[in-house]
Amino acid sequence: MQLSELSPIEYYNYVSLQPNCSFYQTLEYATFMKENGYSYELIGIKDSLNNVRAAGLIVFNKIDDKNTYGYAPRGFVIDYNDKNLIRDFSEALKKYYKKRNIVFIKINPDIVISKYNNNKKEFIDNDNIEIINTFQNNNYQKLKRTKYFESLLPSYSPIIDLSKYDYNNLDKNVRNKISKCYRKGLFIEKRDIDSIRLLYPFIKNKSKKTIDYYESLLREFSKSNSVDLFLIRVNFEEFLINSKDKYEKELVKNNKLTKKLINHQTEKLINRKMQSDRELLTYKNDIRIATEGLSRNKNEIVGGAIIIKYKNKVSIYESGYNIKYKELNINDFLYYKLIEYYKYNYNYLDLNGFSGDLSSNNPYQGLNNFKMGFNPKIYEYIGEYDIVLKKHLYKKMASNGTLSNIFK
Repeated sequence: MQLSELSPIEYYNYVSLQPNCSFYQTLEYATFMKENGYSYELIGIKDSLNNVRAAGLIVFNKIDDKNTYGYAPRGFVIDYNDKNLIRDFSEALKKYYKKRNIVFIKINPDIVISKYNNNKKEFIDNDNIEIINTFQNNNYQKLKRTKYFESLLPSYSPIIDLSKYDYNNLDKNVRNKISKCYRKGLFIEKRDIDSIRLLYPFIKNKSKKTIDYYESLLREFSKSNSVDLFLIRVNFEEFLINSKDKYEKELVKNNKLTKKLINHQTEKLINRKMQSDRELLTYKNDIRIATEGLSRNKNEIVGGAIIIKYKNKVSIYESGYNIKYKELNINDFLYYKLIEYYKYNYNYLDLNGFSGDLSSNNPYQGLNNFKMGFNPKIYEYIGEYDIVLKKHLYKKMASNGTLSNIFK
């Protein structure tokens, strides 16, 4: 079988029927990457009956004046368990691109190789682990197995099964935070794509991407109605009224406990009084935040998210919030409302990124704990591989730091 370029219609007709195709391998993502300085090709191989057997979106970027690298994000779209098909596709791919100044093609396929076991507190490999041997047999260059976020796309993903979602299965601490969010005046809005300018201040420092980057992403995926944008607001007037009410009720309770302690200083009573003192401090701080906010505006945008929709899955592409209002638990509220919004029409919600380091000194432990509070299934992908087309030049670029600079 020979590799050739596919027409957009041929490509779409094939990948739309494949269960292992990610939104990163769509025509929308291709045109988005083109707007961001890449060229792209839709390639595939066909059998004797002219049926497409494997395909992929490859984007290209310059290394220097002479050389280029390719990248197939979450690709290719192929049956990775068919060893003969992988062999034929790999051979055809190398033959096709060796004629050009392509040094290597990077892939990070949408292949899950392990799942986190809550009882054993470790990742358990599945049968897909054998695909690693298939890649090695076809001389794919395996890159370092990462536990953090060094790769181009996350190596681990927490995914919520929306069809089995149950609010009561959320961590108790998460449920408590969510219930408090309503008292704090938080609410969610679905907005048009032009509202990226309102969300951008909360995500720009996370990804270091320009607003033009997000505008082009939203523009391309909106053509197929495959993207949503949500904003979180806080109503300071409602927040202030509720906080004052809570404070006044707690103050009455606290005074009663104080009187009781005069005659009965039991450990249980002392603990109740200490807890009430903490509640009063919390409500007092909430009153301060709400009063300061209300002096500026009745309500204020404090966070939001960009969601990509593809087939039966929705993915949090980017999210962020105003850290000045960290006490409002904006992220907990945002994720909960996204689950509630999509649970009737989609099967899965990808929370986008997780650290594979489960140790207590993991610098991303807070991120992991936050996402685990929503009781997701956590999966590990097969990782990054380079299909090397010019071995001598690839080794030289690896040794002199060129490759690491490209993806820095």
